[in-house]
Amino acid sequence: MTTYPLAMPDTGPASLRFDPKRVDYISPKAGGRLNAVSAGVPLWYGRWELGGSIGARRSEIWQAFVDQLDGPRRYFLGCDHFRPMPLAYLASGMTGLVRSGGGAFDGSATSWSQTIAADDQPLLDLAGLPPGFVVSIGDYVGFRWQTGGEDRRHLVRAQQAAVASAGGAIVGLAIRPAVHTVVPVNAVAHFDKPACLMKLIPDETDLGSKDRRGSLSGVVAGIQDLIE
Repeated sequence: MTTYPLAMPDTGPASLRFDPKRVDYISPKAGGRLNAVSAGVPLWYGRWELGGSIGARRSEIWQAFVDQLDGPRRYFLGCDHFRPMPLAYLASGMTGLVRSGGGAFDGSATSWSQTIAADDQPLLDLAGLPPGFVVSIGDYVGFRWQTGGEDRRHLVRAQQAAVASAGGAIVGLAIRPAVHTVVPVNAVAHFDKPACLMKLIPDETDLGSKDRRGSLSGVVAGIQDLIE
């Protein structure tokens, strides 16, 4: 039985774009200054390009993924296939890490909180990590919780490098975008397979034609849906 939100195929695309999509406006003033305003909050945008060299088996997996979403009707877990965990652990994985104070590390922090600095910079505090845990620029922190028995996801991206203290804490990690207010305080912050809730963008999603080897060369595109 298919479970939603639907996880993306583990078999990665040939290339991808995964970034916050903003709607910003500027308003020039007579004196030469520029006023700037944002319309709404940034939403994660994903574009996964299959490239035509993924082969018949992987093509069928992606085709089934798109088919099961029924266009933009159903949710999927949008993610960056090239960063399923922090950069420092891509080769070795996070298995074998131990939390500060003992206990196996499963990729999640025991607690988190966010503050907004005076310059509107979101800062994330995390606790319960392994001592010396490394966060690199571009790493993702995911948030997972349930509402009415349904899975919810959100994520942010690190804008600076950080190393957990001997007590397993990272304080003041600069992130973008900010953790949205839909994320409850009891959500679990985690570094393993971070993702956000997305829906397909119909006008951009096109798997194209198969070549004689059965390989697709199309595009899957999605946009975040912020729900509590």
